[in-house]
Amino acid sequence: MRSNLGWPAWIGVVAENLEAQATFYREVLGFRQADVGEDWVQFEFEGRTFEILGRSSVPQYDRRRVQLGFEVDDIELARTELLTAGVEPVTEIEGDEDGGSRWAYFRDPEGNVFEITQRERPGA
Repeated sequence: MRSNLGWPAWIGVVAENLEAQATFYREVLGFRQADVGEDWVQFEFEGRTFEILGRSSVPQYDRRRVQLGFEVDDIELARTELLTAGVEPVTEIEGDEDGGSRWAYFRDPEGNVFEITQRERPGA
């Protein structure tokens, strides 16, 4: 793959009970909560993101699991290379360039979901 994947910049846990999971990581493990939405809670670690996501009907969050997100410099190129290599897509590219990040989900050969993400670099 020409668009090298970096070490995971994002780890997500799809949870049946979002609040209980978020409380565990915040209160018991002492993680610093960075942001929260209706169906997600985000914790930050030295520029990397740990996120709890509520289980839903969308394919990338349809069951409890742990997911990894690999950062890429060029999401269009990385997605094209994965598709060319026969990797099964789960979503199109989501997010917004103006919002700071874009992402897309895929399945590995055993059906595990993973993400590629392109984040806007401050000052870029």
